[in-house]
Amino acid sequence: MKKLITATLLVSLLFVVYSQFTELAYKLGFAELKMVAVLENSEKMKVKCDAYALGYFDEIKLHNKFQKCINDYEAEGYKLLSRNES
Repeated sequence: MKKLITATLLVSLLFVVYSQFTELAYKLGFAELKMVAVLENSEKMKVKCDAYALGYFDEIKLHNKFQKCINDYEAEGYKLLSRNES
């Protein structure tokens, strides 16, 4: 019984520390960014542009690279089906 209580308290403590650490990390600029776009041409061929970053990164540079991928495929005749950013 004592081991169960100790384990429960330890897990609870680790959860509180982790939640506070992630909140502090995001306030200090540590972040995660994921972007995905699916494009399709007239022959029903699909392509995907994606960008992912974790940590400290240049968000503008990442967006520009992602948009360049989309623009390159659109110049080849692909149409944007979906775009997701999180």
